[in-house]
Amino acid sequence: MATLGQQLKQSREEKSISLQEIAESTHISIRFLQAIENDAYDVLPGGVFNRAFVRKFARQVGFDEEQAVNLYQEQWQEQGGEPERGYQLGVEEFESRPTSGNGLLISFVALIILGSMAYAAYQYFTPSVSDSGGSAAIGVNTPASPGATASPSSSPGSPSPGVSPTPDASASPTPSPTPDVAAVAMRVQLSAPTEEVWLKVKADDKEAEQMLLQPGKSREFDVNQEIILSIGRVQSLRIAINGRNMDFVKLLPNPKAIRASNVVIKKDNYQQYLN
Repeated sequence: MATLGQQLKQSREEKSISLQEIAESTHISIRFLQAIENDAYDVLPGGVFNRAFVRKFARQVGFDEEQAVNLYQEQWQEQGGEPERGYQLGVEEFESRPTSGNGLLISFVALIILGSMAYAAYQYFTPSVSDSGGSAAIGVNTPASPGATASPSSSPGSPSPGVSPTPDASASPTPSPTPDVAAVAMRVQLSAPTEEVWLKVKADDKEAEQMLLQPGKSREFDVNQEIILSIGRVQSLRIAINGRNMDFVKLLPNPKAIRASNVVIKKDNYQQYLN
């Protein structure tokens, strides 16, 4: 029986579709498409990425997507299961960690607290302005009594004869700058300068996020405690924290590896990995 890769290749050739056309439609590199046709799935990033690539390939050539995924899984079961994804750094797979249903509520409460702190800081650092008579209203004209004649000496802005005008010490004060109360421990920038990179990112207690970073694109994450990364193409990823690039030789036990799982960067130790 023909393998999945052979059947996908046959469907593609019958429809006269080139690998370049599929790559442009799916944003999957030709190298990975060739690996699927050759049943060389160990070249792919692994896990859910492999099944997603197989499904997209099948859709482009008119092959049944569910049948393609089932054939892919059967082939790996015959070979003893999918290969391990990358290497471990001594922590459990974060995708298997149970996520808390209270995550959204905690984030909302934290946002309210930060907003309250910012408002309190604004009130504290902004001086109040009042007139010399202690009235809280400024710039409100009191209507004169009917028939009354305004005295020249009482006209606003007219000083009394022989008396030098006294500058108003309370006029137009310069407010003190409001401190940044929402500062974070790490601002992590993930970028793909030349090639697309497959990532899974878990920042603090937030839910893990999967993404396909296109060439020339980047993503930023504000982190208070730690960030955990799974990387599909290590050599094509650039990591910067607070504006400084990280050194993969220091960060990874095997910086020449194609994939990496559970790369943990904490606020207490990230500086030792910087260039």
